[in-house]
Amino acid sequence: MERPLAAHEAAVQTGQVRLVLWSDLEGEPDESAFDAALAHLVGRYPLLAGRITDHGNRQVVHVEEPPGAVALGRGTSLDEEINAAHTWTRGPLLRATLLREATGARLVMTLPRAFSDGMSYLALHKCFWAAYTALRTGVPATAEPVHPVLGPSIDDRVAELFTQGQLDDFVAERARLDAQESVATLPTTAAANGGPGPDATLATVRITIDPDRSRALTALAHEESLTTNDLVSGVLLTALRRCLPQREGTVRVVCTSAVDLRRRLTPPIPDEVLQSAATTTSMRLDLHADDTPLRTARHAREQLRAAVDNGDATKELATFAHVIDQHPPSLVITNVGAIAEPDLPDGLRVTDVRLAPLGHLPMLFVVVSRYRGRIQLTIDHSRAWHTAQQVDEFADHVTAVLAELR
Repeated sequence: MERPLAAHEAAVQTGQVRLVLWSDLEGEPDESAFDAALAHLVGRYPLLAGRITDHGNRQVVHVEEPPGAVALGRGTSLDEEINAAHTWTRGPLLRATLLREATGARLVMTLPRAFSDGMSYLALHKCFWAAYTALRTGVPATAEPVHPVLGPSIDDRVAELFTQGQLDDFVAERARLDAQESVATLPTTAAANGGPGPDATLATVRITIDPDRSRALTALAHEESLTTNDLVSGVLLTALRRCLPQREGTVRVVCTSAVDLRRRLTPPIPDEVLQSAATTTSMRLDLHADDTPLRTARHAREQLRAAVDNGDATKELATFAHVIDQHPPSLVITNVGAIAEPDLPDGLRVTDVRLAPLGHLPMLFVVVSRYRGRIQLTIDHSRAWHTAQQVDEFADHVTAVLAELR
């Protein structure tokens, strides 16, 4: 079974963007049950054992029947694991590693972003732990493959929604805005001669907001007729404004927010179907140095809602191969919502779950999630473009803005 990668899949794959999900564990995991749960997972998702190859000027994804195996690796460092060389051209697409670190055990899964997104990855995470629990307790687990095993790309679905003229007009308008506007960007302080610098490592910085403070922030958001994600986006954008070289006055910035298209299509795509089914929508925001996070949150919310309602978010995916070459955002915000805690046997607990899109791109990615009552922010970046000091400064500003909210 095979098919060529669609335009947005190929563009993401060319960027070698990986999506990493890790679970921090408390207690002693059964490694033999991990191996068996991985085999079960591949049986339900044969694409995990697939591969992506180059065929002339196109890339093709292959799924073998029956699928091959995905072996559980072992390691001792999350930093090393998120930077491990991928095996996508020879397979499998999924890399799974059990880390034994000083602070405890951690399970890390890595997939190409071209064939995964937040919703499907979390469904995969749920399926793995359900299989592990079934194996440890002797309860049968669902074994049927999730269909479609290799479905049509989302590009094919969204292309039917617009005429070519509409898409051409959208690309032209974006190009016009880029040409006319002066946009402030987060400096790429690690770059060299206009390109990526010599440090080719990927990195994450994590911010955790305790449950009490998380509840207070949610209550504040509701009082202001905002969602929690709206408020957090306002915090992130306010922190970004404080990192820009132009310290005074108003500047225009470009940022993007991820939009899940699964429920916006007819028929909808279930979360369990493994594919890239999210788009981003670009926002051009005028941010003043003295803006509050609440004001910024309302401004961003208005633009995001308008882009979703008028179809611009969907057009952005339909024209991805073109808009990817236009003005890059300084910040990409992805909200994956609340992550359910798995109920595991033998006293094993998943104490933390994080999702990180990582690639050598000149922008910061922030994933917003909620787990066990905590709001969690994961700042993902390439050190070929941004230094550790610069990202730490951004994280410090995020923490400071959060503290200013009352």
